Amino acid sequence: MLSGGKRKIQLLTTIASLLVGPSLAQSGAVSSTQITQLALPKALELARSSYPSLRGKQASIRAAEADVQSLNMALLPQAGVQAQTLNATSNQVRGAYVSNGGLLLPVSGVRTDGFSNQAAWTSGVSMVVDWEAVTFGRRQARRSQARLAVEQAQADYEGELFTHQVRVCDAYLLALNAKKSVALQTANLGRAQELQRIIRASTEGGLRPGIDSSVANAEVARARLQVLESQQLAQQQVLRLTELIGLPNPSVQLDSMAFYDRFPQLPLAPGSNPAIHPQLRVFQKTIDLGRASETLLKVSALPSISVLGSLQGRGSGIGEQAQPDGTFHIDPSLGAGLPLRSYNYIVGVTAIWRPTDLWRTKYALSAQRERISASQQAYDQQALGIQAASQNAVLQLELAQARAEQAPLQLNAAKQAYIQSQARYESGLDNIQALTQTSALLNRAEVDQALVTNNVWRALLFRAATAGDLEAFLQQLSR
Repeated sequence: MLSGGKRKIQLLTTIASLLVGPSLAQSGAVSSTQITQLALPKALELARSSYPSLRGKQASIRAAEADVQSLNMALLPQAGVQAQTLNATSNQVRGAYVSNGGLLLPVSGVRTDGFSNQAAWTSGVSMVVDWEAVTFGRRQARRSQARLAVEQAQADYEGELFTHQVRVCDAYLLALNAKKSVALQTANLGRAQELQRIIRASTEGGLRPGIDSSVANAEVARARLQVLESQQLAQQQVLRLTELIGLPNPSVQLDSMAFYDRFPQLPLAPGSNPAIHPQLRVFQKTIDLGRASETLLKVSALPSISVLGSLQGRGSGIGEQAQPDGTFHIDPSLGAGLPLRSYNYIVGVTAIWRPTDLWRTKYALSAQRERISASQQAYDQQALGIQAASQNAVLQLELAQARAEQAPLQLNAAKQAYIQSQARYESGLDNIQALTQTSALLNRAEVDQALVTNNVWRALLFRAATAGDLEAFLQQLSR
């Protein structure tokens, strides 16, 4: 059973590698100790709400939505209010200077009596409203870029969610298969113990040679080892499953073996529509976001026209009119410089254009186009992988169905062989080796029967994964 399981375990590994691209804590998270019975729908629900990478993708969506709100606020008129009180000298020379980032502060007032270190208090209050009224498409390009960033984050989450749900479904099926193996190996141990009891009674009565009892004891020991191996594998698979739902707990019990009661209804026309595959949507939104960035770069070199309005008030301890000797009276007290004495307003329109941005954006546009091309190639590569995986899924489904048709024949034949061999052994017509061989054959046939049934479900899951529609698989559970 284990060797067959290892041959089949790569079934979903292929689609996982193809689907996974180059993966906020919530206060209401469920504790792993609260889960005792776990069905597949419950496992998918817990994975959606508890798995860290999915919660991280949800946080990215909320961050992108917050960026949209921030951008909308940034596009509104900008208003600023300033008030200041300074104590400074009033020496000044005529001529121009450059502030160079505010390292050289302006000083107002012209003295006609030379230079002096006498200081006076000054005050100022201003309010400025500035609105970039005409942007020649920049405003709309920024909004489009922000909106596509939200869509890209949403597509990224949906793609990760889809891929992770496939992992959870496959892990659930493997865990069920390991649980079924424990039951089959336990039943095999029961047959071996029953045979041991009969043979022990026969050998003690002298009806059978002692070697038969030794062989029966070895078969019981081997059956116990198989039970222990299957239990170990079952615990490992359950732990892997609960890890994928974000709540590791090897003591969780799987509450449904319905997958072994019937085969799923296989679709008649297997196929895939890569254009709507969740993983392809991620790449498509990345391309769309890149194109939005390209549009923004194109319009960033265009002029901007802003509406500007300002109200200002100034106060100073320096006199407004010159004295008879041509100097200005300076009152160094705070009360003289704090009250506002002059008022001004500004209303107008400003236009800003930097022609050099045309050369700068030329190379930025070239780089952005290359990024879009790289995203397009990644999309094509992903689509190619999904197409190949879809064709492989069709073949796997057909082969799983063919094996499922043969497994019952093998199991029935093995049961008949075991019954006949047991009867021949009890009649003295066969030896212990023939009986143990048919017992091993029956055990292998039972395991194969369970395995092929499980593999039909896994093949259907594989096909649903390549088609990008997990509902095709999940809807089978309610039938």
